[in-house]
Amino acid sequence: MWRYIVRRIFVQGIPVLLGFTFVLYFVITIAPGSPVTHLRGVPNIDEETIARRQAQLGLNDSFPVQYVKWLGRVLRGDLGLSFDSSRRPVSELILERMPATILLSASSIVLGWVIGIPVGILSARYQYSALDYVITFLAFVGISAPSFFFGLLLLYVFAARLNVLPAGGFFLAGEPRTLVGYVQYLLLPSITLGLGSIAGIARYMRSSLLEVMGQDFLRTARAKGLSENKVVYKHALRNALLPILTLMGFTIPSIFSGAVIVENIFAWPGLGSLAIQAVNERNYPVIMGINLMFAVLIFLGSLIADISYAVVDPRIRYE
Repeated sequence: MWRYIVRRIFVQGIPVLLGFTFVLYFVITIAPGSPVTHLRGVPNIDEETIARRQAQLGLNDSFPVQYVKWLGRVLRGDLGLSFDSSRRPVSELILERMPATILLSASSIVLGWVIGIPVGILSARYQYSALDYVITFLAFVGISAPSFFFGLLLLYVFAARLNVLPAGGFFLAGEPRTLVGYVQYLLLPSITLGLGSIAGIARYMRSSLLEVMGQDFLRTARAKGLSENKVVYKHALRNALLPILTLMGFTIPSIFSGAVIVENIFAWPGLGSLAIQAVNERNYPVIMGINLMFAVLIFLGSLIADISYAVVDPRIRYE
């Protein structure tokens, strides 16, 4: 197992991450606009000042030189300085916004698994019933509905019309931080972010459990007189969870990347709003730092899924 993990990290993971960062840096540098474009709209700023600022940021260098300089800093554990007027370290900006994004993402993941798995089991146990059809329909709606549309709908109903939940943000200045407050501020954005996860897990759980329940070893268990609850929850469920674990590995990075849209809808002070701001300002170091973090999360998610397979099913061994 350890040899497999080391090989995945050094033979597969690192080359893929390097390729991803190279392509991403190339794309953002050839995109229209630059980090100093906005200065041309500032009164009393001459071209000489703009050119000096451009040279300060290293934008006069060719793409390969810029990328190699950025990569050299990253290998030393330095994500660089933000291109905005604050010139703060990118790692500091990310760490400042990370707790809010982790809180929102973790809440969405918990909702996805706590709701999605039981709903999928119910749908499989009562296959072709009215309950199954309702769950299937709602799952398709959840998968198909764009998060921004669902988020705006929740805002309209619960914040604008009913006025029972805050419309956005995360605790006003001086507002006491209570458990009820956390629930109120988290409820709408976490449901919006976790909607696709809930629907997807429910559908996967249903399909996986139905496939396992038709296998011979479960017919044998029923023939021995075991109750249906024992057959499903003791024997079938463990085997049905194997495909779900693969989904779990990729749920984590997808939730984090989905937070970019949801955080902007609900004015959530996390990495999503920072990423949109960085894109608007062509802030290369911040864009690269956030996307590098997401890429590492995707790689770790796939690795966690592989390891989880071996933990759940002892027959699986990685050589």
